[in-house]
Amino acid sequence: MKTAACRALRHTLAADQPVFGLWVTLESPAITEMAVALGLDWVVIDAEHGHLDWKEIAEHVRATVRSETVALVRVAELNRALVKRALDIGADGVVIPFVETAEQLTQAIRFARYPLEGVRGLGAERATAWGQATAEHAAEANDHVFVVPILETVTAGANLPEMINLAGTDMFWFGPADYSASAGHRGQWEGPGVADEILRMKDRIRRAGKHCGVVATSDENVRQRIDQGFRGIGLGMDAGLLIRSLRASLAAVGRDRRMRSDLTVGPEARSEGGPRLARRAPHFTVALTGDFHDSTGRPRFRDIGLSQFEGTGIEVRPFVEHRPEVGADQLVAANAVIVLAPRITAASLTQSSDLLALGRFGVGYDSVDVSACTAADVLLFIAAGAVDRSVAEATVGWMIALSHHMRMKDLLVREGRWDERTRYMGTELRDRTLGVIGFGGIGQAVVRLLTGFGINPPLVYDPFISATTFTALGARPVSLDELLSQSEFVSIHCPLTDQTRNLIAARELALMKPTAYLINTARGGIVDESALESALREGRLAGAALDCFATEPFTAPPRIARLDNVLLAPHSIAWTDELFRDIGRAVCRGILDLADGRVPKGVVNREVLDRPGFQAKWKRLISP
Repeated sequence: MKTAACRALRHTLAADQPVFGLWVTLESPAITEMAVALGLDWVVIDAEHGHLDWKEIAEHVRATVRSETVALVRVAELNRALVKRALDIGADGVVIPFVETAEQLTQAIRFARYPLEGVRGLGAERATAWGQATAEHAAEANDHVFVVPILETVTAGANLPEMINLAGTDMFWFGPADYSASAGHRGQWEGPGVADEILRMKDRIRRAGKHCGVVATSDENVRQRIDQGFRGIGLGMDAGLLIRSLRASLAAVGRDRRMRSDLTVGPEARSEGGPRLARRAPHFTVALTGDFHDSTGRPRFRDIGLSQFEGTGIEVRPFVEHRPEVGADQLVAANAVIVLAPRITAASLTQSSDLLALGRFGVGYDSVDVSACTAADVLLFIAAGAVDRSVAEATVGWMIALSHHMRMKDLLVREGRWDERTRYMGTELRDRTLGVIGFGGIGQAVVRLLTGFGINPPLVYDPFISATTFTALGARPVSLDELLSQSEFVSIHCPLTDQTRNLIAARELALMKPTAYLINTARGGIVDESALESALREGRLAGAALDCFATEPFTAPPRIARLDNVLLAPHSIAWTDELFRDIGRAVCRGILDLADGRVPKGVVNREVLDRPGFQAKWKRLISP
C-alpha cells in the first residue's frame, strides 16, 4: 500500500478538486505504466469486466509501485476472499460492484480492514513485504485503504441515506448503464430520468461530506462531469479510449462506423473507389436561421457546434436573410433547421414535406407553434441541459450585484460622488432565503451553485417536480404565496405558458418583502412589467434584474430602465462562448441522432414520433 499516494489523493479530494484516472480492462500492464507516466491520480484494475486473472492484476498493481498513482482493484463481487486477495497483492483499495444496502457496505469495509475494525487476515504477502514490514503495514493500512462502492441499482438509490452515514468510505461511484437497466432502460447509458436521479444522489453524497465518481463518455463529458460536482473523473476505459481515438481518426477520412455486437464488419464499412464521406444517407441538409450571421454573411458567434458535422456528409447552409418569422420558402429543401430567435408558425410549415426536425438553439420554445409542428409531421427538440450552468451563474451573479448595490457603487465613482457610499450598504447571501419558481435543470443548477454561500434551505414552487428532487437538493416545496412572502430573492426559471403568463402580477408582488429582489432570466410575460415598475418606484421592492421582456426586441429604453435599483440585459445575460458551444453541440448531436435513426434528447412534441406521416418521412430521408 502506497500510503503517501493515498494521503495525496484524499488531500486533493478534501480541497474539492477533481482526481483523474483510468479504468483498466486490458491484460497488458503497459496500459497502467502509461497511466502512471502520464501522472494520473488513480487506476481501477477491473477484475469483473476485464476478465483479468490474478497474475495479470498483480502486474498492473506492480506497475504503480513507487508512484503517486493509487491502484484500486474492482473485484467481481462482494466477497471476503476477493477483497483480501486484491489488498494482499498490494492494491491501495477495492471497488465493490452492486452495493445496494448499508449492510453490504459495512461488510465491504470490514473485509478491507484488519481487526479489531475488520476481519481481514494478516499474513506474509506482498502488502506486508512478505512479512518483513508487518507491523508497519498493519499500523497504517486501516487508515488509508480505499473502499469504493458502486451504486448501480434503483435499490441502492433508495438505501443511499443509510449508506452515506457509514464511516470507512470516502467516495461513491456511479454505474449509469446498470442503474438504467435496473430502472427498466436496458442498453442505455442514462435512460429517461436516470441522469437527473444520479445528480440528485451526487448532491446528497456531497452534502454528507463525501465524494462521487463516474466514468466520462467523451472529452466534453469530462468537463461536464466536473461542472456537475463529480470529483472522481474516469477519463474512460482503456479499450474505450482507444476506440474513441481510432474513430476520431477514421471520421476525419470518412471511415467511421458503428461497431456491431458480434464484431463483424458490416457492409456499410466497405467502400469502393476510395473512402466514403458519410455513414448515413447523402444530401441531408441542415439550415441555420438568418440571425446566426450578420448582414455581411459573417458568423456572429465563435462556436455553435457545427464541427460535430465534419466528416458526416451533412450539408449546412444558412438562410440568405433573417426574418422575424421564418417563411415557408426558407424551409424548402431543408431536412432540419437550427432556430435561434425567429418565430415558427403554421404558415412557416406549409412547404415542409422534406423537413424532419426543428432544433431550438436553447431551451425555450414559446416562439414555436408546437401544434403546427406536430400537424406538419415535424419534430421539435431543444438543447435540454445545455444552458443550465450559464444561466445559473448569471442568476447568482445578479443576486450578488443586487444585494451589494454594484450598479450604484460603480456610478458613484464615475460621477465623483464618493461621499454617498454610506447610503448603499450591501447585504450578503448567507442566511438569506432564495425562492425558486420552476425547478427544472436551471433552477436546480442555481441551488447547487449556491451550496457554498451559506443560504437558508431554498424554497421552491413547481407543481410538476417530484418530492425526491426537492429533498435531494435540500429544498422545500411550498405554495407560490409562501415562497413570495418568505424569500429575500425570488428567481424565475419556469417556461412561458398560458398558465404562467402574468404569474407575478400586482397581487403577487404585494406579498414580497420590501427588502426582497426579483430576478427573471426565464421569459418575458411571466412578470407584469408595469406592476413591477410601480413596486420598485414606490419602494415596495428593493430591486430587480430582468433579462427578458414581454415585447422583444425594442429600440427605445423601457420605463423601468429609469430606475436605479434595476439591472437589465437584452435577453443575453447568460450568453457566453461556452453556452453557445454547448447549445450548438447539443442541437447538432440531436440532428446527428435523427440522421442515424435515433430519437434525440429534448423532444418537445413526442406525440409526433407515433404519427405515420412522420415515420414515413424519417425513413425516406435517412435511407441510403
